[in-house]
Amino acid sequence: MAERNSKRETKTGRTRRQLLRQLGLSAVAAGAGKPLLSDARSTEATPHHKVKYRVLGKTGLRVSEIGFGGHSWSYEQVPDGKGGRRKPTIDEATEMIAAGIEMGVNFFDSCTPLAESSVPGEALKRLDARDRVLVSIRVSHKMKGIKADRQEIYKWTEDRLKLWQTDCVDFCLLCNTANDTPQSGYWDMSYSIEALDKLKQQGKIRFTGFGCHFTPELFLDAFDKFGDYFDVCSIPYNVRHRAAEQLLPAAKKKGLGVITIKPFARGHLLTDLDLKGADAGVPRDMIAFVLQNEHVDICTCGLHTIEHVRENLSASWTKLSPGRRKRLDKLAHRDIPGQEYAWLEEGWYYA
Repeated sequence: MAERNSKRETKTGRTRRQLLRQLGLSAVAAGAGKPLLSDARSTEATPHHKVKYRVLGKTGLRVSEIGFGGHSWSYEQVPDGKGGRRKPTIDEATEMIAAGIEMGVNFFDSCTPLAESSVPGEALKRLDARDRVLVSIRVSHKMKGIKADRQEIYKWTEDRLKLWQTDCVDFCLLCNTANDTPQSGYWDMSYSIEALDKLKQQGKIRFTGFGCHFTPELFLDAFDKFGDYFDVCSIPYNVRHRAAEQLLPAAKKKGLGVITIKPFARGHLLTDLDLKGADAGVPRDMIAFVLQNEHVDICTCGLHTIEHVRENLSASWTKLSPGRRKRLDKLAHRDIPGQEYAWLEEGWYYA
């Protein structure tokens, strides 16, 4: 990959620098020849106001401790100026991703909605930055324990490779929902693992993982049965849904890298808050809470505007004060309306 990046730099370096200067991001261009995926054993100090790095389990990769979640691009969370909301445009996504890379982010996640792959894929192409970041796809709801799993996974991966405009993704994670996991026999991952092995041999994926919506008990079962095969796991974790605190030590015993999701419970923890007034800084503090756990390697979060990028990434260098921690505890015990995330309330929330 480093050799391919070097050749591309010779051919297109000038164009990339011009684009980054237009975005006010000349610092990225200046470091274009130095991949973010440096040796995991590096002791190089992290500059001030840069996202810190952690080692992602048995992969040995140095990864930014905050990553772009796929929901950044697939939900209408950007104010449209008319009292409503819309999704980020490609131009806005490119600006956000360029700013994130400048601040040290090198991890991008994606799940089911096509925009979660196509939008960052196009942005990275415009920035010529694919070789400087790690891309993760989630093969959702395909672990049925039947032969058809293989073709489902092959097709899902091929489709995502096209959307990301790349010939290889760094991570492929098997994911199910809380409702279909117990019924599907997810514990029989034999066909899924067979498919992942073939994709590795073909050079289309580098590392494998699992997780997302399992119950805490099923995570422990998966660690025990499959922890030696997989490289990473993905677990819900936020200031309200804290069952992960009992699971993470078991994941680390297997050498699994830990990617956490839902630091805001998909926005439910931020409902009705005055984020530009009295409650300013709460999203940053919620990410900072997750990062306090030494077993967490990456906290992925939704980033919908350039302002979100600047605030959320600042959690990496902003210490969570006792007073702000106390405020989070109070917010964590508010009622959460609706049933969309009932599985978190039932299996992950400890009052």
